[in-house]
Amino acid sequence: MDISYQIPRAALIWILLSVMLVILPQTMHMPAWITVVAVVCIAWRVLIFLGKLNYPGRLLRILVVLFTLFVSASQIRNIGVGLDSAAGLLTLGFVFKLIEMRHKRDIYVVIALCFVMLMVAFLYSQSVLTTVYIALVITVVTGAMIALNRSSMVTDTAGTARLAIRIILQAVPLTVVLFLVFPRIAPLWAVPLQTSASATGVTDEMSPGDISQLGRSAELAFRVQFSNTAPPLHKELYWRGLVLEHFDGTTWRRRRPASSRSSYSRAAALSDFQWQWEGRVSTAGTPLYYNVILEPTQQAWIYGLHLAEPQSRNFFQSRNFELFNNGLITQRLSYDLRSFSRNQTDLILLNSARNRSLELPDEGNLLSREFARQLRAGVDTDRDFIYALMAHFQQNEFFYTLNPSLLGEDRIDDFLFNTREGFCEHYASSFAFLTRVVGIPTRVVVGYQGAEYNRFEDYWMVYQYNAHAWTEVWLDGEGWVRFDPTAAVSPERIEIGVEAALRDDPAFLQESLFSAVRLGGFSWLNTMRLRLDAIEYAWNRTVVNYDEDVQFELFERIFGEVTEQKVLLLLFGLAGLVMAAVAFTVIRIEPSLQRDPVARLYLRVCREFDKIGLGRKPGEGPLSYRDRIVEARPELTELIEELTEFYIALNYREKSSSRDQLRHDLKLFKSAFNQLRFKLTPIARLWFRA
Repeated sequence: MDISYQIPRAALIWILLSVMLVILPQTMHMPAWITVVAVVCIAWRVLIFLGKLNYPGRLLRILVVLFTLFVSASQIRNIGVGLDSAAGLLTLGFVFKLIEMRHKRDIYVVIALCFVMLMVAFLYSQSVLTTVYIALVITVVTGAMIALNRSSMVTDTAGTARLAIRIILQAVPLTVVLFLVFPRIAPLWAVPLQTSASATGVTDEMSPGDISQLGRSAELAFRVQFSNTAPPLHKELYWRGLVLEHFDGTTWRRRRPASSRSSYSRAAALSDFQWQWEGRVSTAGTPLYYNVILEPTQQAWIYGLHLAEPQSRNFFQSRNFELFNNGLITQRLSYDLRSFSRNQTDLILLNSARNRSLELPDEGNLLSREFARQLRAGVDTDRDFIYALMAHFQQNEFFYTLNPSLLGEDRIDDFLFNTREGFCEHYASSFAFLTRVVGIPTRVVVGYQGAEYNRFEDYWMVYQYNAHAWTEVWLDGEGWVRFDPTAAVSPERIEIGVEAALRDDPAFLQESLFSAVRLGGFSWLNTMRLRLDAIEYAWNRTVVNYDEDVQFELFERIFGEVTEQKVLLLLFGLAGLVMAAVAFTVIRIEPSLQRDPVARLYLRVCREFDKIGLGRKPGEGPLSYRDRIVEARPELTELIEELTEFYIALNYREKSSSRDQLRHDLKLFKSAFNQLRFKLTPIARLWFRA
């Protein structure tokens, strides 16, 4: 075997195209310098093919290994062990392997790594667009395998593409069968996902400006579909997230009891859930059943309407009826909830909960404290105080804006009596502070409010700009009751939506200037946006969320009782039918021999002579065939000798001949063939009549 294997030009183009397409999705998650290294390696490979650069030497390979180890250690130290660091290391090894391909087996390693990199891309996203893109890239990688195993004389790129597409199409039915029938089991290995990705959405802390920052983003937070009845009115769409009880004068924080840890076991979560509801909740009316598909947040909590009850054991609930996933949410998460629109919680408030809901800093905001005490002295009940406080926000000049003025050291005082402008967190924070001053237990709740309806698939879309903060006040005989001071300042924010309230605010969607939501005034663009999102939603519901529970329900509807024997029979039966159908098409359709252009043209010459009864015999060489034609048809001697000489020269000449010379000789061969056809046509007609 030669020291190195010269990759055919056509195959090299397919391989490099495959590498570039495989790396492209990873560039969004990797440092920019890794992309630069990948481009350099691809260029180096091209220069090796052109003979302008040599393969990397031993010293350089050692330096590359040391560099890779250093990068790996740095990434693990900076972002930890996770998908991002693993993907970056895999990409470096992938592109470095590209420039040291010396033998054919090395090329197969690169092609195999292409498939591995595509699987990594699926760990980041399983959207429709990603799936279509990966299917196209798999077709290109298959084309690279085909081109690598074809003759170096063959440059039929279109033929290679057609064959790759046919192979992929033949594999699709079996893929569908395996997806539907093969048992949905957990992988034997796991990689912590997106450890370097920042958390998105609301957090367990709230300071002035935190929620308003989300109002600048049009990213999707989650989708919701109601199943059994009409959804609530827009003003009732309060998607509850976290309860913040501790206030230090600047920031509201959620206390983190042991039951909220992401490592909480499922058994403990279930018992905790049952204990939390026992004796603390009363419900009435018809419950709402709905499904939520939550986008990755890198957090553990999930969202639902007030008093949401999980319909599976994968979630648990805290003492404040917050909902938590059993682990961080690193990929789209689908879950089912049940909520009661009419409910009461904690009619009897424990002293520990009361104390947590009355905590305030010992000093600061003296004007606000005095204002709250004076207002409480003028009313009879706690509820009257709440009404008076809401009226104060409504009747005075308070402004709802994403760009409020900066606040001083006593932030509540400065907001209430000086600037009087802010976003929902400003109003919720000051409201909770004032009620606590007069001894009314109050807590801040963060989540989302409102949604956009998508008529094409009958579901609701909640965006980051729907992020919201409100309060829950404990009243004697009523339990925890929701009060939203933002509704008093900007009623359209709650009744219609944040788009209506902030349409003239320059900071609204400032980070998404070209988002389709911002350009929704164009009816055709808005319709297209909703249709595309509906397709994505349907894909998530039917494909991405096809887990073992959905599969089991499907089998039950079709076969009744599900047994191992039935599943195996269905799996092998359907797979056998698909493979038989594919085999039938392969056997029935005679594959066309992929010959080089010279051989194809010579066979056409033979077919032309066959029309006059001088067809080529099996195993007959070109010289013997020429002599037989000359003996039978002396008048064709000059033509057949010229054609035979062209064929032998083109087919058996030294491989070192230039490609331009080959093209020139092939053109002369075609010209001689056309002369032959012109001369043989009348002879063939006479022979046929005879």
